[in-house]
Amino acid sequence: MSGAWLRFGAVLALLVASTAAVAAPDAETAKRCLRAAYMVYPYKRPGAGPMNGDRLHFFQQCVAQGGSKSAEVPKTD
Repeated sequence: MSGAWLRFGAVLALLVASTAAVAAPDAETAKRCLRAAYMVYPYKRPGAGPMNGDRLHFFQQCVAQGGSKSAEVPKTD
């Protein structure tokens, strides 16, 4: 039984020390980025056109930059 607790402790320590864990953005940054994402990529009714991940990618870039600088809008030809 002590081996199981030892493994549990080791896994827990790795999770806590992991640098891959990223803190969630604050509410204001998330709101600002979501608002900007919907301005750049407006809502489309389901079935009106093909859906893609552009809005999500824009939102993720904006949050990664901390909302301090607007995310790059891809150029469409």
